[in-house]
Amino acid sequence: MSVVAPMGRTIAERLGVSTVCFRQLELAPALERIAALGARAVDLVALRGLCEHISPDGDPHQLRAAVATVRASGLTPLALNADPQSFDEQDPAVVLDRVERLAEFCATVGAPLLILPGGALEPRTDDESSRLARVVEGSRRAEVIGLRYGVQVVIEAPHYLRLACTLEQADQLGAHLPLVFDTSHVAAGGVDPAEAFTPRAHQVAHVQLRDAVAGDIRRAIGHGSIDFTRFFDACESAGYEGAYVMELETRNSPYASKDDEVAAAREALLRAATDAASGQEPKETP
Repeated sequence: MSVVAPMGRTIAERLGVSTVCFRQLELAPALERIAALGARAVDLVALRGLCEHISPDGDPHQLRAAVATVRASGLTPLALNADPQSFDEQDPAVVLDRVERLAEFCATVGAPLLILPGGALEPRTDDESSRLARVVEGSRRAEVIGLRYGVQVVIEAPHYLRLACTLEQADQLGAHLPLVFDTSHVAAGGVDPAEAFTPRAHQVAHVQLRDAVAGDIRRAIGHGSIDFTRFFDACESAGYEGAYVMELETRNSPYASKDDEVAAAREALLRAATDAASGQEPKETP
């Protein structure tokens, strides 16, 4: 079987890089490093306290500057991965105000997706089901805002460290909005991403790639438990047409530099894509 997207674009042509891979840098040099890898497309990042290349609060001055920086890079934005705070931890009016500014930014810079979190990071004392209901309600209101700007609002779930940390909880969100499927968060929960993806392909709008083992989401590609050849085969066989984005926010990397880690990851993923397309078994990681 030839693993090529229905629209004719190969996995290699759809492989982007998140700016979180270079979160230690400012936005402009991060984009320069990504372009130097040969990548053509990026996820922009507005993750509160982790990587604020884009303002998660939607600060207008910062957003205007970011638009100019992204346009100058020549890279194509695929999505804005944002944490304007979740609807179960902040006044929904505050979150929605931030969402409006971020959606406008997406429309201006040409990013078709705005990714929102599936619940808060911190443990809460109130009922889990009521919290999830607040996330659903707020996210649907955010979806309406996004539509006004021609931007699709999607939810990252499951997320091993947030409220919607299981596939079952992700399915509850996916019944209302499209999902972002992150391989590391699935694998950290002890589930094979290839097996988890197939029945949920119709819910998935975007795929993020990072390696993991059960209980640990931050492994460099090739240094966790995920069989990416098998995963790519599952995605393409299920008819997935979207992007695949490397999101290498890792710890204890075996590489001498982040540049080396990202370059090695891209090479390994391209090799896995080729193996999936040719029906080969995955190669041993050196």
